[in-house]
Amino acid sequence: MAVPALFKEFTVALGRDTFAFTAFLGTLTALPPLSIDMGLPGLPAIEATFADAGGRGPLTLSLFMAGFAISPLICGPLADRFGRRAMLLDGLLLFSLAAGACALAPNFSVLLACRLLQGFAAGACAILPIAIVRDLFVHGAARQKLSQIAAVLGIAPMLAPVLGGWVMTVSDWRAIYAAQAAVGLILLVVGAMGLAESQPVESRRSLNPRQLAESYRFVLTDRSFVGYALLYACAFACMFAFISGAPSVLIGSLGLSTTSFSLLFGLTSCGVLVASLISGRLSKHNVSSRKIIAFGLLLMVASALLALVLVPLGAVTVATLTPMMALTIFAFGMLAPSTNHEALANLPHVAGSAAGVMRCTQMVMGAFASAMVAVLEPFGHPALVMTGLMAAMAIVAGAIYLWVLPATKAGTHHR
Repeated sequence: MAVPALFKEFTVALGRDTFAFTAFLGTLTALPPLSIDMGLPGLPAIEATFADAGGRGPLTLSLFMAGFAISPLICGPLADRFGRRAMLLDGLLLFSLAAGACALAPNFSVLLACRLLQGFAAGACAILPIAIVRDLFVHGAARQKLSQIAAVLGIAPMLAPVLGGWVMTVSDWRAIYAAQAAVGLILLVVGAMGLAESQPVESRRSLNPRQLAESYRFVLTDRSFVGYALLYACAFACMFAFISGAPSVLIGSLGLSTTSFSLLFGLTSCGVLVASLISGRLSKHNVSSRKIIAFGLLLMVASALLALVLVPLGAVTVATLTPMMALTIFAFGMLAPSTNHEALANLPHVAGSAAGVMRCTQMVMGAFASAMVAVLEPFGHPALVMTGLMAAMAIVAGAIYLWVLPATKAGTHHR
């Protein structure tokens, strides 16, 4: 088959209403959890490989998230200026090269530097699906598409730690990063051959510093955006407190094996997939974003508080803790698509910059939760630290929603 014909077939396959298009965008969004969760089973091996890495394995997560947090602020405006496709392909190329460099790292410092670069590249890729959806869809159709993408995203936390554990049984931690590089290359080929540009040339924005400042001023003074972006970030931090604390609690305190931990982690992550599918169905039936978000927040607060109560009762076991964690993750899957949609609803002309700010805020809060787990664990029971942070972040998210709700009720943007 001639190359032009093959390109045409791929382009048709990635048409905006196809499953392949949704799966592609969902996989892009899943690069961060793939890069984080897949590496969890390999952290002890990394610490054992390098003499200066003892007790510092979680830095591979923190540096990745630091790079991710910086990237959207830079790559969002670039995507508004040069288009989504060019930024995506460059980001995927850099992601693959950085992951490959992690696999070959000769020392721990080089590994950390490459993880920072990999996080930066992942940030460039992960912000673009939201902007692309905002380019192509509106109102309920946009929320439904975001829910479908979130459902694909929900598969990553289920599979990533299981894949990481499997890789560790047949190879070593370096193979985990080699696998991530391979995923990036596959996405790069598919995107290069089949993804069409979603942003019209006439809507491109200049990189003039004054116009960039004006774009960010417009984004950061929109009460709806600020409120929903912060809400989403705190809800993510609630979930990430579990991700960061789970190895210490489930493996360290409760004695699970690495394989059992990977399987259990994957099962609890099913909540994101199921909740995203339910959220998409509700959006299809015109259930308002406000109701979906409120339900998700109530469930998140309740499940996090119940998990916290288990600690002073001395009832922290795998059987009692796992359902609470699964409900918290389910709650995040419910509210995430509608929160993303509501945050960008007023900002179609600066969707790239807005998505960048939103992802930066998300990663900063996730990194904060991860850092607090590491800082507080020496002073308290790991389960108390993890569930306490989860409850605190969930309550803050609820308070932010009450702050932004009047603007939503007033109809300051379209649904």
